[in-house]
Amino acid sequence: MLGIIAAVFLLLALRLVQVQVLNGGRYAAYGQAETASSITLPALRGTIYDRSGNVLAMSVARETIVGDPHQVADPRGEAARLAPVVGVAASQLEKLLSENAGFVYLAQQVTPQVADAVAKLKLPGITEKATEGRVDPPGSLDQAIVGSVGIDSQPLSGLEYQDNKLLAGSTGEEVVNLAPGGIVLPGSRRVSRLAHAGDGLLLTIDDTLQYQTMQALQAQVASSGATYGTAIIMDPNTGAILAMANVAGGANGTARPATENYAVTRVFEPGSVFKIVTFGTALQDGLITPTTTFSVPNQYNVGGALFHDAETHPTEQLTATQIIAQSSNIGTIKIAQMLGKGRLAAAISNFGFGEPTGLGFPGESWGIVRPVWNWSATAIGSTPIGQDDAVTALQALDMMNCVANGGYMIRPSLVQSVVAPDGTKHAVAASPRRRILSTTTARTLATMLEQVVKVGTGVNAVVPGYTVAGKTGTANIPNHNGTGYAPGAFMATFAGFAPAQHPALSAIVVLDRPRQIYGGAASAPVFATIMQDALQRFGIPPSSAGAGSTTVNGVTPAAPSAPSSQLTRQPSPASGAHRSPAGGAGG
Repeated sequence: MLGIIAAVFLLLALRLVQVQVLNGGRYAAYGQAETASSITLPALRGTIYDRSGNVLAMSVARETIVGDPHQVADPRGEAARLAPVVGVAASQLEKLLSENAGFVYLAQQVTPQVADAVAKLKLPGITEKATEGRVDPPGSLDQAIVGSVGIDSQPLSGLEYQDNKLLAGSTGEEVVNLAPGGIVLPGSRRVSRLAHAGDGLLLTIDDTLQYQTMQALQAQVASSGATYGTAIIMDPNTGAILAMANVAGGANGTARPATENYAVTRVFEPGSVFKIVTFGTALQDGLITPTTTFSVPNQYNVGGALFHDAETHPTEQLTATQIIAQSSNIGTIKIAQMLGKGRLAAAISNFGFGEPTGLGFPGESWGIVRPVWNWSATAIGSTPIGQDDAVTALQALDMMNCVANGGYMIRPSLVQSVVAPDGTKHAVAASPRRRILSTTTARTLATMLEQVVKVGTGVNAVVPGYTVAGKTGTANIPNHNGTGYAPGAFMATFAGFAPAQHPALSAIVVLDRPRQIYGGAASAPVFATIMQDALQRFGIPPSSAGAGSTTVNGVTPAAPSAPSSQLTRQPSPASGAHRSPAGGAGG
């Protein structure tokens, strides 16, 4: 009997040696795997700054409190203890902790201090998950541009979405061992992979100018009853966007900052602003000069449809300069007929309409351009005066920039540098340039556009002390069913630049359905306000100083065709039978 007992103990000893010594590591690993839990360590998201380094969006450390109801024996008791710490109603927490689930969110985006207080409660099944929160110090003024992120930092819109690969960084991983009650075992935390912070973005936006532009636009949207409004200010020589404001109108004359970037997502028939394509191309081809004279009747038959000027008038003899200053539809159509459908269609494409601007902003529209083979018999009348095609505000300003900078199409930009986590800045490559007009043509057209503001439809765009060139636009809004135009609904636009012969800044203002339908009445005054703010903001001297020359950063450009401007911030101080609408004349 004793021999049998001895043999049993010997077998047990041998088995114990096998388990603990020979296979101890393997069984320990099994045990670790049973209790180990992997936790994602979030990477700190990159900060977004304005051009002067002011923070527009940044990440701060946050925690999420989560629970495993399967490990909670007393939902009511744990909820009662947790509620005052996380600021969530006990009844809501009890409901969550009673679910038949292995994972529930109990409180999100709490501070590390709150998370520490939760950990000290040592509640079974309750753990903390490291995350981050995104804060936007300027509020909602830049939201349409900067965009937003979700609770777990997933990008939702704007630059946050567009440049997520740069901003997000790379997550890390931490492994912890949990006791049966879901409590982290002391000393069990180990980081298996480090998190790496994301890069930041230094934008071209000037936050003070953005605020001033938003204020002026918001006031006009509210007072005019517009459905929405958008305004952009740019450096036409570099393509840098200095301000991009978007405002949504509301009931009873209210207005608020919009979360959608209307400047690139909404399209509209541009109206008379589009006449720049016709005039620029006709000048470029040598078909007209500023003094070429045309006989302009009050109405004109094109393909069986009658086109009209905005105001009734007898047949007049008008120069090309007078035609664009008064925004005569008939005069513009006659010039377009000299070009012909094929040349005009090619020019529209050459100015970038119907194509991406290169900004790459999420949700950006390419606009709508009808191919020449699909033009109707009346299209040579409607297209050159800004009907038939649809554009974005940014596309229209890109066209104006081509005149301002001496004839180049330059890709717009919102980001000037990528900022590494250590603060090192890496400049974004300069926007590519493509010549559209000769320097001579651009300068000639700029001189003609000065008359729009001096004596034409854009007199409300005058900025005291500065010469301004620009173009008004007023266009019907098409019906949603695609047939005809909505009665009494107009888009009002003004786009221009200053100083006129040595341009440093350009801007566009677009209003949807204002009570004052004309671009010259509704949008030009806003342009004057924001342009004056911008000229002062960047220290651009008045046109009277230095015989109209503009000095930027102490350098006087040799010619507008040299897009070398680097602005330095100063201290803040169509309806019926193609009957053109009244606004089609750009009034």
